[in-house]
Amino acid sequence: MQLIRYTPELAADWNRFVATSKNGTFMLNRLYMDYHSDRFEDCSVMFVEKERVFAVFPANICRKEGVVYSHQGLTYGGLVMGNEINTVRVLEAFELLKQYYAKEYGAKKLQYKAIPYIYHRQASEEDEYALYRCGAQMIACEISSTVNLKAPIYYDRSRRNALKKSQKAGHKVEASDDFEAYWAILQEVLDKRHGKVPTHNAQELRLLAERFPENIRLFVVKGQNGVPIAGTYVFIYNNNVIHTQYMTATDAARKTGALDLLVDYLINRYAPTHTFLDFGISTEDDGLWLNEGLIYQKEGFGGRGICYKEYVISL
Repeated sequence: MQLIRYTPELAADWNRFVATSKNGTFMLNRLYMDYHSDRFEDCSVMFVEKERVFAVFPANICRKEGVVYSHQGLTYGGLVMGNEINTVRVLEAFELLKQYYAKEYGAKKLQYKAIPYIYHRQASEEDEYALYRCGAQMIACEISSTVNLKAPIYYDRSRRNALKKSQKAGHKVEASDDFEAYWAILQEVLDKRHGKVPTHNAQELRLLAERFPENIRLFVVKGQNGVPIAGTYVFIYNNNVIHTQYMTATDAARKTGALDLLVDYLINRYAPTHTFLDFGISTEDDGLWLNEGLIYQKEGFGGRGICYKEYVISL
């Protein structure tokens, strides 16, 4: 097996492989990864043998730090593997990675974000075994809340009461393509409550939604006057997982249970076709601080914990 450097001329080969891999998602397609390529120095690689791709590794390097990341612009990265790769070859791939980044880039460390198991199409934790064999140290463990749509846990009382309140208020959930109107709500809420700005902007989300119309949708909750008061982007993966992104609501909408109505709508809409609804993490500072109020709300819908783990390997 040979390691080769990824170049834009290989994008079609990369994307075809990710689409048929056992643990890749549309976020690892180059059309998604490269929308913010100006922010990162890419150092991705591919593993091939007799012109067949066996694995790809999305990565960028920070030369000032001497660290290779997989990947700073993504929620997760890690080794994307084909169905034919086995454990021995994954161990070989990791040795090639270590040698390549140390020799070609002078890197001192490789920081690795594993793909959570719910995003796998087949069992795909050979990389975590390889990390152990490489002496990797876990440096972050963020907890997300995930609803098993095939075996849901009953909502708790507070969520049921909030849902009834929203239904009584006459709120309605619908799909929307008015990204700018929703973005105005999101920015206002984030600035007011947290003093933060979204990672993406409305134009970037619209661009990504146009590139991946089957994978990125916007759903909003409208009040009786037809004006959006809450909403979320939904990232749709592999006919297996849906992930809520940038879920928010105005102060008035929160008091009338608009988000509860929205989550209930998504659970019922996607339960026939998907297995998991992933709410995303409720932690900060690499998992050392838990937002107990936020995770309480997610767990009220039957969300239970999965971990987003990050490791570092010394090169």
